[in-house]
Amino acid sequence: MERTPYQIMETYLLDVGAQGKTDLIPELAHADMVDEANRAFGGPPGRDGLVAHVKGFRRAFDDLSISVNRIIASEDEVMAWWTFKGRHVRPWLGRAARNGPLTGTVFSFFTLDAGRIRRYRLWLCAEFDPPVVYDSSKPLNTQGLDLA
Repeated sequence: MERTPYQIMETYLLDVGAQGKTDLIPELAHADMVDEANRAFGGPPGRDGLVAHVKGFRRAFDDLSISVNRIIASEDEVMAWWTFKGRHVRPWLGRAARNGPLTGTVFSFFTLDAGRIRRYRLWLCAEFDPPVVYDSSKPLNTQGLDLA
C-alpha cells in the first residue's frame, strides 16, 4: 500500500505505536533503516531494531495512549509532535517503574527514501521528577541518563 509521508508517520504513531501493530513495520521502513534511539540503547540493527524499540516502549506502560498534536511532511522528510500517557509499570530510560501515571512529549523525525523510513530520530521529554530529556542524535553519555 502506497502511503504519503504524512500517512507513514500517522500509521507509525497510531497503529504501530499506540496499538502495537508491529506487523505494519515492513510496509513502513526499509530493512536496513537506522533507528537512532534503538541503536544508542544497543538494540538490533535495521527494521528489527524499530520493532524492538516499539515493543520496549509499549512494555514499559499499561493503559498507553498516544495523541498526535501535529504532523508536518515534505516529500522525503516528516516530523510529528506527539504526546503519550500511561501507567509506568517497567523500567524505562534508566528509571524504575513508578507504578503510576507518566506523560511525555515527543518529536519524531523520519527521513524517507522511496516511500519508506530510512532513518528515525527523536527528541523526548518524559515527566519524571526531575524530567528526563533524551535526544537520539546525541551520545547517551552526554545526556545524564542513568542506564547502568
